[in-house]
This record gives sequence, C-alpha cells and structure tokens, in this order.
Amino acid sequence: IFAYGQTGSGKTFTMEGAPGLPGVTPRAVERLFSHAEELAALGSRFTFEVSCLEIYNEEVRDLLAPPAKGADPAKLRLQDLGGTVAVAGLSAAPVASAAEVAPLLAVAQGTRSTAATKMNDRSSRSHYVLRLRIKRQEADTPARESDLYLVDLAGSERVKESGVSGDQLAEAKAINKSLSSLGDVISALASGAKHVPFRNSKLTHLMQNALSGSSKTLMFVNVSPNPRHYHETLSSLRFAQKVNGCLTSNKRGLPGK
Repeated sequence: IFAYGQTGSGKTFTMEGAPGLPGVTPRAVERLFSHAEELAALGSRFTFEVSCLEIYNEEVRDLLAPPAKGADPAKLRLQDLGGTVAVAGLSAAPVASAAEVAPLLAVAQGTRSTAATKMNDRSSRSHYVLRLRIKRQEADTPARESDLYLVDLAGSERVKESGVSGDQLAEAKAINKSLSSLGDVISALASGAKHVPFRNSKLTHLMQNALSGSSKTLMFVNVSPNPRHYHETLSSLRFAQKVNGCLTSNKRGLPGK
C-alpha cells in the first residue's frame, strides 16, 4: 500500500494520521493483529517482524538503527535472492501486538529525513517504507511467509514552487528521478512489456517484490485543492489512470480496475 502525489498534498497524513485520527498504517497494523487473533483461535500460529527504512538520495538507510551522533548513516545494499529483493543488514524487530509496533514507528519517523520548503513546512525528503513480515504456521503444514509494505513516497515537486537550493535541490532531483523511474515501471507493467526496468532506481528495485509475482498493490493518490497546483494534480491523476490499467497475473502484481 503506498501513497503518491505532489509534496504537501497529505501523503504522510494519509498513511500515518494524527492524534485521534489514525491513518492507513496504524489501522492496517491493528487489523493485522486482530485478524491473527481470530485465526489463532482456529489453530494458526503467527510471528511478526517490523523493519523501517528510507531511500534518501538513492541510499537505503535503516530507520530503526540510526547512526551515532555525528556519524554517517550506514548505506544498505539491495540483493536479489531467488526472485525476491532483500535488504542486506536491515534490522527486524519481533513484535507480538500493535502496541509494540507504535514505539518503533515513532523512532522511524523521528529519524526520517525532512526539511521545510515553501510548499510544506515539514517536507519528507525520502521515501519511507515500513515492512511487516508475517509467518503463519498451521498444524503439520510448512510455515508460510508474506510481507506487507506500507510506503509513504516523497512528493514530486517543481523546484520553482518549492524554492529549494543546495542539499534540498539535490534531494528534489533524486526524488523526482526515482518517481520518474516508478512511472516507467508502471508504464511497462500497463503495456505488458517483456522488460520492466525495476533496477533503474533503488525505489523501484525495492518495490519489485510488491509489483510482481502474485503480489497485490493499492495506491492512494493525493492531490492538492489549490488551483495553482493544477498541472501537478493533472499529472498525478494521469499517473493514477495508468496504474489502474495494470492487471494482475502471475507475472504482473498490480490489481486491475
């Protein structure tokens, strides 16, 4: 599940929510554990692990293992393992309830790269990924494993509108380039192309797990109500239309209409 849209359009609010107004992430976590309890009464056993990372300037960083003060963040490497993409060295915290997940998310959000721009006083400067790894064991059958990704993408931005410079300009360029790569992947999936350019960015390489095989993907598109953002809104809606044209199959992971 991921949120897409221009900077300042409400993606983080959609995913995280606010006090008294839980967003997609806390609701999904609550539902996951409540459903696991229901199935446990029927004999299933579950284990859960939480990982949080960000993709900042094409670097993958572990948000649950922040660097020491003054030290550079560790750069994690993506690995292709038997048809899936893994993040080497990414920490995974075992959890047994939704209450145990909340403080981990607070640590991750506190570590995530943000900055103030003319369009957003707390603009996300990285793509944020929460991964919940679920293992289910039933009687004498082999354990089954699945991953749920909850993704708050950094927002696309027009540099003239956001007024960024220096490091923030470099961040904006990296964000826009990775979102462009995501658009290329969606276009390839929608057209049924033989080659899907997942490796063109760290974002699309990582999201390969959720955009291929038997996976299912849901995208929220956030748009600004401000009339002067018309062109960004139109671009986001066109992207949504393209995503909606992707069909599920053994080789294509996006849901149809």
